[in-house]
Amino acid sequence: MAIRVAWDRNPVSVHGSKDELLVLIQHLRDNHGYRKHSIVMPDRENDEEAVFFLYAPCDPRWIAEVL
Repeated sequence: MAIRVAWDRNPVSVHGSKDELLVLIQHLRDNHGYRKHSIVMPDRENDEEAVFFLYAPCDPRWIAEVL
């Protein structure tokens, strides 16, 4: 999986393919009860990717579990 997380942005942005991001969101919801995120949308900077935003603190290890 090629997911990139921009921890230095506010809100934190998560970039990757739409399918990968949907898997990640489902993992965060099912395993960690994380629900504070945007919908997955096309990335304006890269036409091949999608993006969503995290609106609450998220442990980086939770994302690494999917990678």
